[in-house]
Amino acid sequence: MRHHRFRHGIDKSNVRWIIHYNLPKNMEGYYQEIGRAGRDGAKADAVLFYSYSDVSLLRDIIQGNPSDQTDLQLSKLERIQQYAEALVCRRRILLGYFGENPAQNCGNCDVCQNPPQQFDGTEIAQKALSAIFRMQQNVGMGMAIDVLRGSGKKELREKGYDQIKTFGAGRDISQWDWHQYLLQLINLGYLEIAYDQGNTLKLTALSQEVLFGKQPVQLVKAASLKERAEAEKIKQKARSKVEQYRDELFELLRQVRKNLAQELGLPPYIIFNDATLEAMAMEKPLSAKSLLEIPGVGEKKLAEFGEQFLETIRNYVDDHSASIRGTTQQISLELFREGMTLEAIAERRGLTTGTVATHLAMLYEKGEDLPMETLVPAKGLKDIASALRYIPQPPTMKAIFEYFDGQYSYDQIRLALAHHKRKPG
Repeated sequence: MRHHRFRHGIDKSNVRWIIHYNLPKNMEGYYQEIGRAGRDGAKADAVLFYSYSDVSLLRDIIQGNPSDQTDLQLSKLERIQQYAEALVCRRRILLGYFGENPAQNCGNCDVCQNPPQQFDGTEIAQKALSAIFRMQQNVGMGMAIDVLRGSGKKELREKGYDQIKTFGAGRDISQWDWHQYLLQLINLGYLEIAYDQGNTLKLTALSQEVLFGKQPVQLVKAASLKERAEAEKIKQKARSKVEQYRDELFELLRQVRKNLAQELGLPPYIIFNDATLEAMAMEKPLSAKSLLEIPGVGEKKLAEFGEQFLETIRNYVDDHSASIRGTTQQISLELFREGMTLEAIAERRGLTTGTVATHLAMLYEKGEDLPMETLVPAKGLKDIASALRYIPQPPTMKAIFEYFDGQYSYDQIRLALAHHKRKPG
């Protein structure tokens, strides 16, 4: 996979994704880069891929080019590492770094959307801190885990680590889980990594409080971290139909905009910006009136470009009407409100007039306002309502049609029945 780095001078308002394939060197650079997304006010996402090896690589690079800024660079690297591994709202961490302190979680980051499950991890912390202390704070994370799990590795025995009191004290915890717990202890300030001493683990002032039982430790269940990762994969793999349709329609609308822009020799954003197209894709307006309610659509742009975008939306909704509940009836209603007859709507949509009449009747029964007298003569509404007293119940359209000897069409009868149900008598 190639890693495309940012070029200086990017000044596009409609950047939708910022993806970091590796951990950035510091929070300042990361903040600047993700700030390039969503400048037009529409939704944008920032994704950070991170592994512990990123930290080691960046640390080697920094230490390989020593200067009077080395310590500062290492501190900033440690801070971005803590951000990447954090189990609290990432937006609050990011804003807090730059002096802002929001009172509420953002509700959008991965931590907020999948809150981790905490538990009393004091005993686990004490086992880990004790083992590290008994090994004279001279081991890295891998050796610490091996000792806690009671490994039979030769190197471990040669150093006599199999003789310490906490050898094997955490053999019931998997290696992966121990790795997660140690990282949490580092992030919480109970351990630190001595990068200048072979990445060995060192106790901190807070460690003593935990070891002597004066400070409880809340950890996040390592298993829940796996569950969160799996849940996120499932969530991304099985997006809701709503999101799928929104994204598909958005791309179609972008193509319409592109074609118009090329035809008219205009920048695409002059026609409609991405935020307006996203609102169209979400709301799916089917009439000029409803399109005018979309932010960014005014009378002038409606007159100039509205019909092309409406046609695209209607066609898309029509093609997916079986999955998008209620939309096929809504299209018929919007076209009728624009002054089209049943016949014209049926021809335009490739339907029968009976189907269109059924659409309007169903919506009318649900409370939609329709000038029913323009569809069925007032006399017909009255006649059909009266005839129901003489026709076997429940009445069928065929029975009513035969009762009037074809005087009223099936379409008129269907609409008249809807009128009767809504306004009985």
